[in-house]
Amino acid sequence: MRITDPNHAAELLPAWFTGRMIGERGSFGLLLTTGDVMRITSITAVAQSSEGTQLIDVLLDSAGVPQGIDLAWQSKHYLGAPIPGATLATVNATHVVAMIEFAAAELVEPTADLAIDVDDDGELPPELEAMGTVPAMTVSSPR
Repeated sequence: MRITDPNHAAELLPAWFTGRMIGERGSFGLLLTTGDVMRITSITAVAQSSEGTQLIDVLLDSAGVPQGIDLAWQSKHYLGAPIPGATLATVNATHVVAMIEFAAAELVEPTADLAIDVDDDGELPPELEAMGTVPAMTVSSPR
């Protein structure tokens, strides 16, 4: 049985990475029982045999240490596509210890000094009008 739907695949594998990695592109790694890390960009499908063996179809990324990786992970051996263009692989899920996302999540907070005060008529203050054109914006005034 070959499964490409993330919701159905979550029944076989942990939901975090199936929802995140199936059908989406990114920079991920599979930590294998050998200690190597297989670099992948996506999971294309999960298959389960009648005996219960789970296989994961993946798109391989390039080999090598990902940029910005923590010092503790730099000594790992990073596997990738053996030659350019050979990006399809199937991994036996019993050989996968962990799945990792190689992306830094950054929180973006709005900056208060970017706010522009307008008067009740929606007009800009004279000092801003004198600066020239201002990009289009939606102005709503409290009523």
